[in-house]
Amino acid sequence: MASGTGGQVALVRTGSLYHQLNSADLWTNFVSESIEHTLEELEEGSIQGRRDAPPSYKGIDFGAGDLVLEPNPNAFGHFFTGAFGTVASSLITNAGSTGTNSGEDAGKPYVYHKFTPRQSAYSERVFPEPYGVMVYKDTGSAFMLNGAIFQGLELDIQAGQLVGATVQTMGREMRRIERTAAINSLVSSGGRPWVWDMASIEVSTDTTTANLAANVNFEQLTISLETPHEGVVLLDGTKFYAEMQPNDFRRVNISGTLSFRNQDEYDAFIAYESRRLRVSVLNVNSNIWLGNPASVDANAMLGYYGMRLHIPKMKYLSWSTPVGGPNRLQTSFTAKAEYDDVSGNMIEAELFNVVASYQP
Repeated sequence: MASGTGGQVALVRTGSLYHQLNSADLWTNFVSESIEHTLEELEEGSIQGRRDAPPSYKGIDFGAGDLVLEPNPNAFGHFFTGAFGTVASSLITNAGSTGTNSGEDAGKPYVYHKFTPRQSAYSERVFPEPYGVMVYKDTGSAFMLNGAIFQGLELDIQAGQLVGATVQTMGREMRRIERTAAINSLVSSGGRPWVWDMASIEVSTDTTTANLAANVNFEQLTISLETPHEGVVLLDGTKFYAEMQPNDFRRVNISGTLSFRNQDEYDAFIAYESRRLRVSVLNVNSNIWLGNPASVDANAMLGYYGMRLHIPKMKYLSWSTPVGGPNRLQTSFTAKAEYDDVSGNMIEAELFNVVASYQP
């Protein structure tokens, strides 16, 4: 009998919405997936003198669903690339340059990646870069979602938990392929997810980085980047989407919970003022250095696997501290990011790892 322990997920860069793929080589750890193959129904509308429903016909054929992950510091950059759209990478130390405490990843390059939301379309047929997503369900053939885009990405940091992520995907075509065997193991230093005690949440009293200060009252924080899309059907002789196009503004939604100790953030809420938010997670607990930078500096995120999200302008939308009884009080809030004219973005993401590049 098939078991979820035999499941596998891999990606492949396609460069086109229309490629039919038979293999995938970008592997990632995952917690669960809910990608479904859907056939929409077309039903005759004619009344035929009987109570029974009229005949139906096969309509649009597509796939969509979520991938739930504990982000792999190396592989997660592909989801950042797909969801954000633009990536720039720079080498910190060359391959072969190893630090004093280097472990399993000794000798690999140490690289910095910066991801920003794209403003122009990847091509005239699809706004974000398309991928292929292979899902193997532990029996029979694997399933390949071709022409897949990542229209939503959510990161969740909760006290006492591993850092989690959810990726929303939709694809042009789902087909069965021969399962591609995993070509490398992710059970390594780079494959270890981040833990809540590796996170630092900083909020500025204004929109400058100079006033950023750690806020230790957070118990949970969720940040989601959403770029709503719709599949466009054309008279092209197929039952698949011919295009994947945005149908609303891109938005960054924020929510969280704080231990209620003061009303400083409430003052920002009622003033409807912008705040700068920076979230960092850094695996300084590993007994490794990546490469051999001039100095291993946790503040500069140098020498370790790290991820950082930077929101130049955050505005609180709701604020609630209900008294539910004699127990301690918690504040829940929602917020949003606004476009920042100075940086030209509403959100930026950074990764430090051993992947040379996320470009094709």
